[in-house]
Amino acid sequence: MENLIYGTLYRIQNGYKGWKGGYLDTCVAGCEGNFLCVSTATSFDRGPGTGTWKILSATGKAEREPVMANDLVYLQNQYKGNGGYLDTCGAGCEGNTLCVSTATSFDRGPGTGTWRLLTDSSGGNVQEDAVVHLWNGYADWTGGFLDTRGAGCEGNLYCVSTSATWNRDAGSTQWRFHEQ
Repeated sequence: MENLIYGTLYRIQNGYKGWKGGYLDTCVAGCEGNFLCVSTATSFDRGPGTGTWKILSATGKAEREPVMANDLVYLQNQYKGNGGYLDTCGAGCEGNTLCVSTATSFDRGPGTGTWRLLTDSSGGNVQEDAVVHLWNGYADWTGGFLDTRGAGCEGNLYCVSTSATWNRDAGSTQWRFHEQ
């Protein structure tokens, strides 16, 4: 397996029920008053760039450097060259902690677009296809873990929000990155 590298384009797959949770995707504008809605799609290429994400360092690491466990990252969607940054905005979506959408800036509010990349291992470089959890930095890291919950949002496979726990349901908070 290859290391995840800053500046590289990835598709991000959800682990729900044996990796059947779909691919992180943008679809439709204006959810929670933010830029684009976020849900999962059955394929990573539902629309041009909608399921493609660029990993950027939130701490100033340069492109082409390896991503390490516990790094703080921004995830930039590639729809039309810039589908916004993965963000939390609003509470209670799908009965979960926070709603997830994209924002036009990487941190619309303090920590809303910052994600800590947690692995099941103790540290080191993060590998493609490794199981990771994405923990949101909103309100001093109370933003929750990126999660799929509920079906059919924006006409897509599953809804995406954050969960207060890293293991809410059958892999719903597990993700893995595949190079585009």
